[in-house]
Amino acid sequence: MFFKPKEKLKKSLYTMTLAQSENPDALFPADLLDTDQPEKPWRIAHVKSRREKALAGFLAKKGIGYYLPMVTRKQRSRTNRLRYSLVPVFPGYIFLKADDNDRYTALRTNHIARFIEVPDPDTLVYELKQIRTALTGDLPVYPIDFLTVGQRVRVKKGPMKDVEGVIIRKDRHFRLVLSVTAIAQSISVELDADMVERI
Repeated sequence: MFFKPKEKLKKSLYTMTLAQSENPDALFPADLLDTDQPEKPWRIAHVKSRREKALAGFLAKKGIGYYLPMVTRKQRSRTNRLRYSLVPVFPGYIFLKADDNDRYTALRTNHIARFIEVPDPDTLVYELKQIRTALTGDLPVYPIDFLTVGQRVRVKKGPMKDVEGVIIRKDRHFRLVLSVTAIAQSISVELDADMVERI
């Protein structure tokens, strides 16, 4: 398929991994979580696939405050070289402070699928501050779906890919139960939290 240079560059903003230096700031402006702007309510943008960084870059240029929590992850390239990239902690979501004009400006980017209204802004800010504290600390952080003990899940990667089971313990790892119902026997296995997804 042939792309004109401009089209190819525009498309690459959200389909390719960015160099570390090209990533947008996670928090813009830096004091966003500590300032009170009642005229600009908190909103959550549910973005289209892999558009989080493109939207964040646009918002920063327009002076619209946002928070895009990100973590560094190791990835292997096609040539098996190890590289590091920043990935969103909550894929598909950006938290922003936006009045109606800012909301309209953001929607015009075509990066946003929909907006989620925030019923309790104080709770959201409290939770985002906790996330930011965890991300700036020295402990490893593992983004996981909002999964609970007793929920059926599927392993999404690794040698056990597509195996289904039930969560019986949850911390930074999941203890997963796999059963053979015909003989009423089970085994349990421990997996990294980011290896499973809800069914």
